[in-house]
Amino acid sequence: MLRFSDARNFGRTATGLLLIVGPLLLIVGSLVGPNTDYGDSVHDKLKELASVQAHKGTYLAGNLIFVIALLCLMLGAFGLVKMFRGPRGVTLGQVAAVMLAIGSTVAMGWYALGSIEYSMVQHHSEALLNTGGTRLVYATFIHATGNSGPLALLFVLFIVGVVLGQVLLGVGALRTRIVPVWAGILIIVSGLASFFANGQAGEIVSGVITLVAFGALGLRALRMSDEEWDAPLVRGGSRATGEAVPAPAPAV
Repeated sequence: MLRFSDARNFGRTATGLLLIVGPLLLIVGSLVGPNTDYGDSVHDKLKELASVQAHKGTYLAGNLIFVIALLCLMLGAFGLVKMFRGPRGVTLGQVAAVMLAIGSTVAMGWYALGSIEYSMVQHHSEALLNTGGTRLVYATFIHATGNSGPLALLFVLFIVGVVLGQVLLGVGALRTRIVPVWAGILIIVSGLASFFANGQAGEIVSGVITLVAFGALGLRALRMSDEEWDAPLVRGGSRATGEAVPAPAPAV
């Protein structure tokens, strides 16, 4: 339970919940929104606009859920910085958490691009904005800007933050054994899947992997005691004093 009067309890519980809710919302957003990933040609962009036109409500809802999911992951990443705090050998997890926060923030910027496409098809009753020629201009504009140099910076920051950040976070988890080995490996796989996932089906599969991987970290935070959360972490899941971390007491 979140206790606002207790900073340790609030930080630990909020981190655990955010790491679970964020990936879960990514899956929900992928299920709610229509498939708009048809390719990168002008013809594909015409099909993309047609899909947005036919499913405007769910397209907007999916984008909003996507933003909320990334906001949860960004805030949860700050909790991971605390979670991986400790002497030498643990710093990698903290660096990875900061990278994940940056990547999540950058990814929220794609909502603005989605909003532009939504606006392109929103005024369907105005004939001038919905002729075949106008729609072709829209599709050409999306195609041209999607391959432009300035937007490439956002893509690079996404790769560094979300993809590389998750890979390094998985390595940090394996080194510290803060979660089981399978969970650390799955965090690495999640980072790679977020890059290679294509289309709605790929996004859903990637979201499920992320949910399981980050869910393990979230459950670890929720099962910690407040004292364990506040203690520096060292390799093997022990406290910096060398005292073994006690197993969490079973819920009554």
